[in-house]
Amino acid sequence: MYRVLLIDDQPIFRDIIRGMLDKAGGFEVVAEREDGAQAADTYQDVLPDAVIMDVQMPQMNGFEAAGTILGTDPKAVVVLTSMKQDDEYEQLASEAGAAAFYPKRHLNVEVVRDLIEQRHLEVLAA
Repeated sequence: MYRVLLIDDQPIFRDIIRGMLDKAGGFEVVAEREDGAQAADTYQDVLPDAVIMDVQMPQMNGFEAAGTILGTDPKAVVVLTSMKQDDEYEQLASEAGAAAFYPKRHLNVEVVRDLIEQRHLEVLAA
């Protein structure tokens, strides 16, 4: 069972992603937060297998929050997402160390599962 932390200021998006993960099976949403400012502390509290996080949030955006999480755990799987498909977002996600950036409409369970499994294989090979 893969443990997922959802961070998005829009409750409807958190509901959609939670439903998608529940329907697919093999995932458990272990915590949800509304802002990137809560991301690092929550990550340390629940130690999820993956973080799915919006890039546009008040207080702290997803790029900054990803950098904070990855600063404490470089092996963390952080998937950044947004309603906008923007090449700049892909570049900023990469610079922050995120595993990937996907527009919300393209995010799916297989993507999340593949990123988690890829990171696990990298850790085992190291």
